[in-house]
Amino acid sequence: MRILTFIKRLGGLKEPALESEFYEEMLQIAERVEKIIIASDSIDLDDYDRNKIGIYNCRTIKIKKLYGISKIIAYVWAVIRNRNSIDLVYVRTFSPPESIALWCARRIFRIRSVLLIPGTWLFEPSTLKNRLFRWIFCRAVYAADRIVLYSPLMIDNIRRYFPRFDERRVRYVHNGVNVRRFRPDLAGYNYVNLSSGDVLLFVGRISRRKGVVELVNAFNIIAREYGSAVLVLAGAGDEEYESRLKRLVKELKLEGRVVFLGPVPNSDVPSLMVSSYVFVYYTLGGEGIPRAILEAMACGVPVVATRVAGIPEAVRDGETGYVVDVGDTELFARRVLELLRDRELRNRMGKAARELVEREFSYDVVIPKLVDVMRECVES
Repeated sequence: MRILTFIKRLGGLKEPALESEFYEEMLQIAERVEKIIIASDSIDLDDYDRNKIGIYNCRTIKIKKLYGISKIIAYVWAVIRNRNSIDLVYVRTFSPPESIALWCARRIFRIRSVLLIPGTWLFEPSTLKNRLFRWIFCRAVYAADRIVLYSPLMIDNIRRYFPRFDERRVRYVHNGVNVRRFRPDLAGYNYVNLSSGDVLLFVGRISRRKGVVELVNAFNIIAREYGSAVLVLAGAGDEEYESRLKRLVKELKLEGRVVFLGPVPNSDVPSLMVSSYVFVYYTLGGEGIPRAILEAMACGVPVVATRVAGIPEAVRDGETGYVVDVGDTELFARRVLELLRDRELRNRMGKAARELVEREFSYDVVIPKLVDVMRECVES
């Protein structure tokens, strides 16, 4: 089986964004198929198995107003150029260039396709641009031969957004994590002076949808009762939102106790995870099963998160951490405080988190299931 897929930035584990994890996933898939061709317009990668992985360089125009259109053309051209040497197109993002490429592959060239929908936020708020993006994504959803969701807990939102959605095409495969790279016995990484406090860690995009303002408000409660707690935020931010967040930190007099790391290379994230006491994730909605949560759990770190989409499948309340309803900032803070104050509880939940990830979310379990979906699609 030969697969064409797309990764926006191809730089291996030095990438600070999800692209590094997508690439790692492709390496795992490549071990189980004949070949994967990765199309990208930003390539900084030299060390890879050329027998298993092909890199297709998509030529785009890097001028802001022309970039999006040129990327759509380049991704569709990647399908055209490789159409006789692939059996399947695999897309795992909402992005319009990938959505249009999948639609063209399936509708025009009759190439089988698998679409993984990683979350359910689907271009909110409802601006004109986001409505257009969602309309484009709908075309991919209705064209794909198989739809992969991380959890059955996502299906209600999918039905709401796609009323003509054929659920017979759905297959459920959990999000996955490399349990050999993310593990509890790593040495902690002093990315900043994290030894000065008991670290609560968030890794993800610093954005409204991720509920980072709400997280800081919860931390304000924690900070008043637990003097050594430090909140570390790792990830790229929406500029306006991040400025608002920093003003809030100043207003709450939390400077020095809320640390903005900015983007962190994925190669450094495992050691950052094991440096933390609790992983905190106050998303407002639209998630599948976030990989950052699974990475923390694989490192033996308990999680406090909001009860959104597939998160409760991983963060099992009272077992591997706690889940709290969106909006209940007070309870969120109380749950974190419970874990900070009780080392034995942290260790017990962290151990259970690691064991659950090994059983249900490791690449060793997840990738064969994903490849089976691809084979089923090609052979049907």
